[in-house]
Amino acid sequence: MSKGENIPVYRRLVQTTRVGFLALDTSVQNEIVEFIKSRQHTSGGFTDRAGNPDLYYSLFGLWLSLGTKQNEALDKLKKFAALSPEATSKSPVEDLARLLIQSELEPGTKKQSVFQLYKTVFKKGRLIELSYQFFLLSLVVDATGKNKSLYYFLARIWLFFYKPKGNIPCSLAAALVYARKIVGLRIADEQTDLLKYSKQSGGFRAFESVDTSDSLSTGVALFVLKECAYDLRIIAPGCLDFIQENYETGAFLSGDGDVTKDLEYTFYGLLALGSVLNSC
Repeated sequence: MSKGENIPVYRRLVQTTRVGFLALDTSVQNEIVEFIKSRQHTSGGFTDRAGNPDLYYSLFGLWLSLGTKQNEALDKLKKFAALSPEATSKSPVEDLARLLIQSELEPGTKKQSVFQLYKTVFKKGRLIELSYQFFLLSLVVDATGKNKSLYYFLARIWLFFYKPKGNIPCSLAAALVYARKIVGLRIADEQTDLLKYSKQSGGFRAFESVDTSDSLSTGVALFVLKECAYDLRIIAPGCLDFIQENYETGAFLSGDGDVTKDLEYTFYGLLALGSVLNSC
């Protein structure tokens, strides 16, 4: 395994958003930085759409702050992440978000075993769909977990036999392609299936059955295709148009008609942009 392949996935995500950010005009960069700053609560956490500090949105705030080199924001966030789990965590998603935040801000934190992390996901009941739990758990294991080889061995077996049924979301299709790549399984058929979510007019849609592209699906799909060395030049022009159309004074919008600004879609917008530019 090369040095590059040893980089945690979340850092690859951050590096790609950095590429997208640096490609923008200075005035646009300044708008994005100001938007990120405006979403950091006095407690140090980053806020959700309702303006409340939230661990899930703080994870995107962290990644955006890293991608835009906002070190002061990181110092404030570290205090928020240090709060007791009972004070801020309401779900397995937030528990895993906390672990990812701490993996970056407190690298000396004691690593947990795969089984401890698995328990974290399921201890509060199945409040999120299984595929998303697997995705978040994989990110945390990759960044912080012990016994990674055991996890990847088990994941390889599961992925070899797992055949998704029905109209699965683009984000899951992308996660499966990337997971299969990481554990050394063939990805040709799954990559072809992922491309079915792309629209000729630009971007990727959440489901094949819908007509509208969205920033989350576009960002995740382009990142995975880029990481798998797929030639994005054919779909790049349309995707770049989609990304540009959904920028609004410091933030990227969802792309599906929702005009609310938030950190999550801003992250995916920069991820999409950086993925296209990194592969062309």
